[in-house]
Amino acid sequence: MITRRVLLASLSLLVVVLAAVGCKAPQAFGDRNVIIALADSALWAEVGPDVMETLEQRVFTTRAERKFEVTPLLVGDTLWQDMRVWQQVVVIGTRENDAVRAILEAAPASPAGPPAIVEAAEVWARTQVATALLLPPDGQADAVRGLLPELYDLLERRYDEWVRERMYSTGVNDSLMEVLSGYGFTLELPNVYLFTIHDSLFRFGNPYRQADTDLLRSMLLTWRSGIDPVTPEALRAWRQSVGEVQYDSPQDILEEGFRWSMTEVNGLAALELRGIWQDRSEFPAAGPFITRAIACQQQDRTYYIDAWLFAPGTEKYPYLRQLEILLDSFRCDT
Repeated sequence: MITRRVLLASLSLLVVVLAAVGCKAPQAFGDRNVIIALADSALWAEVGPDVMETLEQRVFTTRAERKFEVTPLLVGDTLWQDMRVWQQVVVIGTRENDAVRAILEAAPASPAGPPAIVEAAEVWARTQVATALLLPPDGQADAVRGLLPELYDLLERRYDEWVRERMYSTGVNDSLMEVLSGYGFTLELPNVYLFTIHDSLFRFGNPYRQADTDLLRSMLLTWRSGIDPVTPEALRAWRQSVGEVQYDSPQDILEEGFRWSMTEVNGLAALELRGIWQDRSEFPAAGPFITRAIACQQQDRTYYIDAWLFAPGTEKYPYLRQLEILLDSFRCDT
């Protein structure tokens, strides 16, 4: 949760922004994973813990990170006038709530009735999306709890859309897709990704370096003949060998956070490993990785794909989500 002190510090910048734009609606403020939640004090006392538990779910990168950070405000809080211009705003209440009513008036369609979730764009700021949990006069706490799973799914889809839009802002490299198709598979990679091909070893990466930023997203793909099942132990051994030989500074797999599971990629079963890599440099770097083995029966091949991230000093989930989207774009040609 973002603290009140952090909000006040952010407001000092926001005041400057608002002064510059005058009467024009300001650009929405803050990060896309920050949610400003407004509710009546009595209602928040009942449902606040449920809202926080549902929306602030954790995902493990190199540590447990929140997907969303919720900052609650109570009706009547003087901060609301300024914080309502954040990127993501959720207002909980009945039609008697002024903020709920503003969202309803801006929504493209009227809800069937409470309880309901209503979205509206640019209610208080440009590029903003505001969401109302419209509640009935009675049983409001239960109504909120009933809407929370749907609200979380909605926010997660919206966040994924933003991650995808940001990643593909330069477009999909269609020419590269055609080249890869000639080898029997495709990946939807952004135009900014660099790539090299050597025999059946494919490397893709997007390094971004400035004076105060060092960000690297990397993927490696290869295959072997046959579709014999791959065990977690065998896939881990493959990842370890790749980390030692193919990367500039040899990488090892840490035990912390290591886990495996089965998943599905465009109708194909995939064994997936997740964990933390750490290199063997004098001052070791580290980051999250995702490794998959995918059998393509039509080709009698098993594909191995390794994706890893280096993003020191920043939240890693947005960039890890990018790698997940890229991995999920894999298809083997039939």
